[in-house]
Amino acid sequence: MKSVFTTAAAFAALFAAAHAEESAPSGSVKIATEYLAAYSTFDVARMAPFYADDAVFTDPTSHGQVPGFEEFTFNGKAAIIKGLGDYAATYQSFSVRYDVKRRYESAGNVVFVADLAYQGETKKGEAFSGGAPIVTIVKVKDGKVVRHTDYFDYQSNAVAFE
Repeated sequence: MKSVFTTAAAFAALFAAAHAEESAPSGSVKIATEYLAAYSTFDVARMAPFYADDAVFTDPTSHGQVPGFEEFTFNGKAAIIKGLGDYAATYQSFSVRYDVKRRYESAGNVVFVADLAYQGETKKGEAFSGGAPIVTIVKVKDGKVVRHTDYFDYQSNAVAFE
């Protein structure tokens, strides 16, 4: 009888440990989630510590969609910080909020499927806001963001200013 209880206790402990590992976010998920919170502020000083020196930021869906920027593609930490900083500087204020519908991780790639809401104010004081679906993939390696890729629905939320 004692061996039945010992076996049952061992099984329960293994099950609990396995379940705890499944429910606890991986290191990649934790870093990607914290990075996304910093990215949402468009405060490059908050984003900078997350990037590897050779990081890549790309948004292939932005091609021809954002006045003054051909496409959001930046290679290297310095270029990312400059590019995103330059973009944020075109506004008096700008931030985004991710309403994450699904998040998963595979091989260091953390995928966020979300509705993105943005708000800001132009240099002329015009307030604007909007939102659309987005898929953001953050690749984490050795504790650093090595790649950020966005796929955003620019067409459904265009905002024009004079």
